[in-house]
Amino acid sequence: MNELPNIPFYYVGRLIAEGGTARVYWGVDLRSGFPVAIKELKIRHFKNPIIRQKFKEVEANMYLYNQHPNIPRLVDFIDLKDREQLYIVMEFIEGRTLEQFIYTEIGLIPEQKALPLFLEILDTVNYLHDNGILHLDIKSNNIMIRPDGTIKLIDLGIASRMSDASNSTGFGTPAYMPPEQSEKGVVGAYTDIFALGIMLFEMLTGRLPFISQSLDYRMANEDIRRQIKYEPTPQMKQFYSHINSDLQFIVERALAKNPTDRYQSCGEFGNFIKDYMCRYKLK
Repeated sequence: MNELPNIPFYYVGRLIAEGGTARVYWGVDLRSGFPVAIKELKIRHFKNPIIRQKFKEVEANMYLYNQHPNIPRLVDFIDLKDREQLYIVMEFIEGRTLEQFIYTEIGLIPEQKALPLFLEILDTVNYLHDNGILHLDIKSNNIMIRPDGTIKLIDLGIASRMSDASNSTGFGTPAYMPPEQSEKGVVGAYTDIFALGIMLFEMLTGRLPFISQSLDYRMANEDIRRQIKYEPTPQMKQFYSHINSDLQFIVERALAKNPTDRYQSCGEFGNFIKDYMCRYKLK
């Protein structure tokens, strides 16, 4: 079990999440009394100049300069060189993830509730794109639903500026990654559009479109990548009979294999959804 870090001016209470390069703790800013989320770069990655620079100069700056109500606010950045430790301190987001909401609470979300929520997510991602940033890890576990029903888009850990992201690094979550991302091809706003399409499918059906039955982690990921590249989008009505063909078309376009066949912006994607909601009187 990892010891909780000792950070000047902060009380660190518990570990709340852990990934390959970082841990996230719940804590309290002792100067203000407000709860915070403290993201710690794992020590083994501190000596990697690329990872360290991305954590320090890219991710922290993205939180600092992106002032959107649905993106967590940067509170502090701490560089303890003598301990080889870096921390990004952000506002703590109370609530549960969209993933928890779907798989442990409600199941699939009826379209009259799913589509307005999804439009809020689209608006947030569109803000990033307008500011030249690709998220590149959009998934239901990175959407927080607050007690008041509003959302927060979290984890800019592998986000990239569009000017620096001509080619994918290959990092991401396989179930949400289009072929150009998993195969280290040219990425763009259309790459995030694909992940958003996966998420919308997931919200409307209570499951991911491409899944593997393999118990082997690597084989399962390879199977999912193959399905995403070669197999058609499943019909959502086989999982929820009330979904009609018009909504299926909207999702399928977001999940097109060829990036040029997808929506080219969140605005375009959103307009199709708004038109659908208008036609079926969902507003």
